Amino acid sequence: MEFGISEEQQIMIDSLRKFLQAEIKPIAERYKDQLIPKAEMKNILKQLLDFGLGNGPIPEAYGGFDLDAVTIGLLQHELARISPDIAITVLIQMTAGKLMSIAPEALKEKYLKPLAAGEKIGCVAMSEPGAGSEVTAVNCRARQDGDSYVLNGEKMWISSGDYSDFTICLTRVNPDPVGGLTLFLVDREHGYESTNIHKTALNSQSTAQLFFDDVRVPAENMLVQPGEALKTLLTLLASSRPLVALMALGIGQAALDEAINYSLERTQYSKPIAGHQLIQAKIAEMATKLEAGKLLAFRALDNIDNKVRSDVSSAMSKWFGTELACEIVNDAVQIHGGNGITREFAVEYMQRAVRVFPFTEGTTEIQKLLIGRALLGVPAF
Repeated sequence: MEFGISEEQQIMIDSLRKFLQAEIKPIAERYKDQLIPKAEMKNILKQLLDFGLGNGPIPEAYGGFDLDAVTIGLLQHELARISPDIAITVLIQMTAGKLMSIAPEALKEKYLKPLAAGEKIGCVAMSEPGAGSEVTAVNCRARQDGDSYVLNGEKMWISSGDYSDFTICLTRVNPDPVGGLTLFLVDREHGYESTNIHKTALNSQSTAQLFFDDVRVPAENMLVQPGEALKTLLTLLASSRPLVALMALGIGQAALDEAINYSLERTQYSKPIAGHQLIQAKIAEMATKLEAGKLLAFRALDNIDNKVRSDVSSAMSKWFGTELACEIVNDAVQIHGGNGITREFAVEYMQRAVRVFPFTEGTTEIQKLLIGRALLGVPAF
């Protein structure tokens, strides 16, 4: 594994960092704790395309950059330092784009190219009120009716759900727990509805419930044969989990930056608190945790780039990186003292935002069970 950043990657990061500070940070601060309207989010997504964010993994033939996984990880880390909310929306665009790689050519022309151009927003609908970690409990059903399928059910915790112009929906077509599951591409015009979920944080982006009430979808919009959906989604999750870790660690990096600046400015006992041993020790621990989490995530992404099986390394990076990020941000708040829990200081929001990441893309507990099953050969669920 190469531990250095190439000259081209460094140029991309530097250029993105300047743009984010000048253009995106003011928007993120203006909409903190309130939803960025869809029209404005689309405008943001279009601006980020020049940096490979949103269209990075999409092949050039469909308007993407065809970037490697490590480069995408570097870019997502930078974006999450400024706005984890926008970073989530970008991640979902890329996730939907990756799934579209298995779609028929006609659907790629209709959906993948507009997504890569920032003209359409997609989402992936897996979780339900009764099916989160237990994916095989999915109850959203489709029955065939001539040359169409009719979908009924509800999806929960769907990132970009209310923004979405289309969704890739995990759906059951027969009672077999695994063999009955497939994926449908469902257009908003087919009739699904959505409503946003208000959360502790990350409310600048859409997290929604989706409702399917006799939604009629053309049969050709089935993306995989029944029984292939879980395999497809598990492969996808293995590639996105390190990115989630790096996004959480992007918040951790921002919190470390705030803690360093605050400790140099805040005076106690006649000197900056940066000059006190316990503060310096805490800063050193935060920086070391940050690097450890990033290395594990980039190792997983390097495995993906080199076509090495990455399910275990991805699971390790996801639980370890997101939990470390929570610890780093908590320490940043502690360094701020009472100021750290006031909304005048950025770390207050960071503490609320980072807490979401150990849940998304599979909880910490599920990641550990996946690792344990791989090492022991004995399923615990």
